[in-house]
Amino acid sequence: MAHNPYQAASQAYQKKSDDNLTPLQIVVELYKGMLRNTKIAKQAWKEGQLDVMSNHIIKTFDIIEALQSNLDLEGGGEDAQFLNRFYTVIFSSLSQATAKPNPAEYFDEIIAYIQQVHDRWYTIAYGAIPADQDTSVQNNV
Repeated sequence: MAHNPYQAASQAYQKKSDDNLTPLQIVVELYKGMLRNTKIAKQAWKEGQLDVMSNHIIKTFDIIEALQSNLDLEGGGEDAQFLNRFYTVIFSSLSQATAKPNPAEYFDEIIAYIQQVHDRWYTIAYGAIPADQDTSVQNNV
């Protein structure tokens, strides 16, 4: 691979931030991106905007690729194995979402699964439980 998407994401978030983010905080931001993109994809599906839905699913795939490619599967133990499976499940689930009997409900299940792992990363990165979710995205779905 010629480029490192994790590094690119890290640099993008650091440029946006007034203060530099730690690697764990960057991971939290990447999870926020997965959540935001998946919620937008769900809304786009509901509105029949399949091109918008596909674009946001692809953005989520890019984030998954960045996170998964930086896992230390040999030295990371059970956590790295769990995350590898998690990313594979999310990728597969998003790939199949529109083929399900109720895609909107299926998108909600994917969002809930990502949210659980996001919250754990948030707690690790900030030493606190997330007080509030991104209401601007939630209000749009």
